[in-house]
Amino acid sequence: MQNLRVAVIGAGAAGLCAARHILARPDTFAPPVVYELTEHVGGTWFYEERTGSYDNGLPIHSSMYRNLRTNLPKEVMMFPDFPFDSQLPSFLPHQEVQRYLERYCQSHRITPHIRFSTVVKEVSPVTEEGGVMTWEVTSRDKSGSQNTEAFHSVFVCSGHYSDPYIPCITGIERFKELANM
Repeated sequence: MQNLRVAVIGAGAAGLCAARHILARPDTFAPPVVYELTEHVGGTWFYEERTGSYDNGLPIHSSMYRNLRTNLPKEVMMFPDFPFDSQLPSFLPHQEVQRYLERYCQSHRITPHIRFSTVVKEVSPVTEEGGVMTWEVTSRDKSGSQNTEAFHSVFVCSGHYSDPYIPCITGIERFKELANM
């Protein structure tokens, strides 16, 4: 049986963690393809002074501000198998969280699997012969080149600071009403 192909959308904390665990199972999974909209890992933890647009035309967005510190102790924020430096204070400046995620990415050799400056345009289910469902992921890199690939699974790790595309679904306005019956 062929190894399962997995796409990971987003190279913030959740996307890096997903990629790390996929890479840890080469008996089951092919190396992941991680799509990252920006030029760096870290997701919301990357502080961006610039305004305007990225090279791929999308608006620059940063949830950070220059002097932000975490409101959770590092002991709660860390991955169980990858501690923060013990010399650091419990409540960290955002730069330390960014450095931590960069080290995590390097330590687990995730970087070669990340497609930076690449926007995912569409994720579509495809039912193959025999009823097996796969997913087609269409992406565009900063050069404008568009690519569509098939995956067995897709992890959407774009974070709660990104705006999802919600398709027009007939009757969706009644969903809450029907769900509460």
